[in-house]
Amino acid sequence: MRAPVDPRLLVLAVATAILRFVPMWAWWWRPCVRDECTYRDLAASIMRGEGMVGTRGWLWAPGYPGLLAFHGLWLGKMHSIKWTQLGAAVLTTVFLYRFTRARFGTRAATIAAALFALNPTHIFYASSFWSEGIYTLLLFGMVQAIAWARGERNDGESLRLDEPAAWRAGVAGALLGACVLFRGVATYLLPCLLLGLAWGRWRAPGLWRAGAAAILGAALVVAPYSHYASQKFGAFILSDRTLGQMMWLGNNSYPPVTFDYGNGLIRDEDFDAVTATGRRHCPFVYNPALQDACEMQNGVEWIKENPGEFLSRVPLRVSQMLTPHSLLTRNIRTGRWAGLPAWGDELIIALIPVFSFVTLVGGTLGALTRGRGWYLAGAVAIVGYHVAAIACLAGLSRYRVPLEPLWMVFAGAYLAAPRLPPRLGWGLVGALCLLMSRFLPVAWPAWGSWW
Repeated sequence: MRAPVDPRLLVLAVATAILRFVPMWAWWWRPCVRDECTYRDLAASIMRGEGMVGTRGWLWAPGYPGLLAFHGLWLGKMHSIKWTQLGAAVLTTVFLYRFTRARFGTRAATIAAALFALNPTHIFYASSFWSEGIYTLLLFGMVQAIAWARGERNDGESLRLDEPAAWRAGVAGALLGACVLFRGVATYLLPCLLLGLAWGRWRAPGLWRAGAAAILGAALVVAPYSHYASQKFGAFILSDRTLGQMMWLGNNSYPPVTFDYGNGLIRDEDFDAVTATGRRHCPFVYNPALQDACEMQNGVEWIKENPGEFLSRVPLRVSQMLTPHSLLTRNIRTGRWAGLPAWGDELIIALIPVFSFVTLVGGTLGALTRGRGWYLAGAVAIVGYHVAAIACLAGLSRYRVPLEPLWMVFAGAYLAAPRLPPRLGWGLVGALCLLMSRFLPVAWPAWGSWW
């Protein structure tokens, strides 16, 4: 008879909580940095009754500012969101462990969950004002709900459903809608969700009902805000309007701008100096939807005029996303996580890329050798879509973070039972290592670059 609580899972869940509580407590009042400050400013606008507002031509997705505002209004301090993020991290560990165990066994589940629980990057985001922790839970929760809708259970057994369950597919759709409200890029994940529901069951009699329920679930979550924002700004808005601004950063006469340490622009003076050499912003208007539409049109025109340059930048953009360091590296190197001894700083900075390589390289090997069925198809579709979107715009390490648990499932499976991949697989792994290694040296100023 199986114990009510798996002791391995209990240890991992406790470790997840402790490792996030310590930095949360030690750096509780750490000053905000860049987008963290914008999230807080937007939350303050909501708390003043102004609702969502544009910020320097951007209209951000409302999910995280709204959640910050909720904590500020009902719990007294925006900082209390860190407790919610700690809980979200623990829940992610539980989902990741049970999801992996059902497919690849206990050993694989332990490794996969440990890669998340002990990961310095994910620990950092749980104790900061970034949306990554909540979005990670929502995205992986959506994948878990797809499995549930297909009749799978996390104890490795099947509910023996002959067709996808419509109301459970609606739950998956609702979680997708929540993802859209937290990050606009999730708008185009619906085909990935439907692929996961349909894979291997193309002629199931209830498939159309399940697909319709998923679409309805997503629409019911997104529609209220979409209606509010569209009325307020006089243009159709689903969640955010930031694509044009991203095109200004990534499709301009200067190289694609990013903000990671060593391969991005950290100081505002450097940012202003670089962007001043490129295409100017559209004339400012108070409507962020119109501003974004203008920036997007200018970006499209630049691509048409510079197709070769656009394509040549694809590896750079992908490397920016796949850099094995993280915004934690930036915070440590710029003194915003002061208080650790020098050896502690260097240990954390060394561990960050180790976890990144194990997750991404190990996950790729696991997908090649152990992946199968709907989860392989769905995970590859979700990750591939995000990589393709970044390849067209500009990369940043934090864009990769919510995708990592999807790959941790495969990494756990591979490390639990290593196998040789096919020959073409070695080429894929080699290309991944090259892209990840491009900015590996930048975290150590004495090293700096490969050349």
